[in-house]
Amino acid sequence: MLSALAAVALFAGDARATVAMLQPARVAALNEPLQITLIYSADDARPLTVTVPPCIRVNLSMAELSPQPLDLQREPGVPGTLHLRPGQFRKVRFSAPWPQAARGEVRIDPVGFDASPAIVAINRGPQQDALAQAERSETQATTPAQAAATAAKVDGPTGDAMSPPGDSLATTGRGVLAHLSYYEPMYIAVGRNGDTNARLQLSFKYRIRIPDDLRSKSLLDNLYFAYTQTSIWDLSADSRPFRDTTYSPQLFYYVPDTGWHSSWFTRMGFAAGVSHESNGKAGDDSRSINMPFIRPTWEFGDLTANHLTVSPKIYYYLGTSNNPDIADYRGYVDLLVKYGSPDGWQLATTVRKGTKHWYGSVDTQFTYPLAKLLGSAWGGYVWVGYFNGYGEDLLDYNNRQHWIARVGYSIAR
Repeated sequence: MLSALAAVALFAGDARATVAMLQPARVAALNEPLQITLIYSADDARPLTVTVPPCIRVNLSMAELSPQPLDLQREPGVPGTLHLRPGQFRKVRFSAPWPQAARGEVRIDPVGFDASPAIVAINRGPQQDALAQAERSETQATTPAQAAATAAKVDGPTGDAMSPPGDSLATTGRGVLAHLSYYEPMYIAVGRNGDTNARLQLSFKYRIRIPDDLRSKSLLDNLYFAYTQTSIWDLSADSRPFRDTTYSPQLFYYVPDTGWHSSWFTRMGFAAGVSHESNGKAGDDSRSINMPFIRPTWEFGDLTANHLTVSPKIYYYLGTSNNPDIADYRGYVDLLVKYGSPDGWQLATTVRKGTKHWYGSVDTQFTYPLAKLLGSAWGGYVWVGYFNGYGEDLLDYNNRQHWIARVGYSIAR
């Protein structure tokens, strides 16, 4: 919670002072002031005199609002000049009330001093008093163990106030991106089994309303619209056409953590809603389905390391177009099983079993972070996929793809 974000050096003759900014709490109460702590330290073997400004400025980016400047005042009782002995350090706190417009995830950008931005989630709900007390306790903590215990009270047992790690697109905390996040995996990959083709998928979800209470489980506070588009691209044909594309809008309720806990699983999420799938074609090639669905998700083990995820999606067909027998080949359940870690490799397999014969499919995707192969400047993942069975696209739902392996690039998994 109090990891150093950045440091800058201030020079005075041959002596040098380092100024480090400490990261604010990840979750903050609206009724508790924003507090930023700077650490001034004398790193050389000579005494040092440091001038501390009466205030510092940051820019706050939030929701649909433009970045707003905020001036934080130096804490009372701290002189404007510090006299540091060699190796000595001094913490100086600056604070200011949060703007009333602060909501959801807020990005804090320092102005006039060199430090990395911080992102804080604002809680405006009934937990504010408990969060405020926890923030005061953390400020007064004198050992790492005390700070960690306080952080657990703020973040809860899952450490997840808003959404799963890596899920949000709100890198600036402003505009539509504050509501937008990844949904299904996003990738492009090429393979060959007879013909050469590529498979690509785009998928996002949009949280319609950001709640005051970040842990709210109510329907309106956790209602999402999602859109997924999956295409099979025929690279062997002369004009390289898209053989088929599935367009899938969805409206659903979703919480990554229901709060239900057990000795045999770490976290349980839940989603329920209605989805539509169509290939956008007319006539004999038209394919579409409408499906209400529910999707519980159980996670087992340490969520920050290798762990198991089991997520069955259970659905029913309310309407079809030229594919009334699709349940024979696809069934009524997509069973997703994943194993891996958030910052390492991951293997995800989706299995379907049709209602007749041995119709069904196996879709396996292996991903590995490019940053671990090529360096930290790289984003995304190496993607390796294998498909065998029926229903890789809607047009050919009743034609078997014996198998195909593909290799490509993924930006979300």
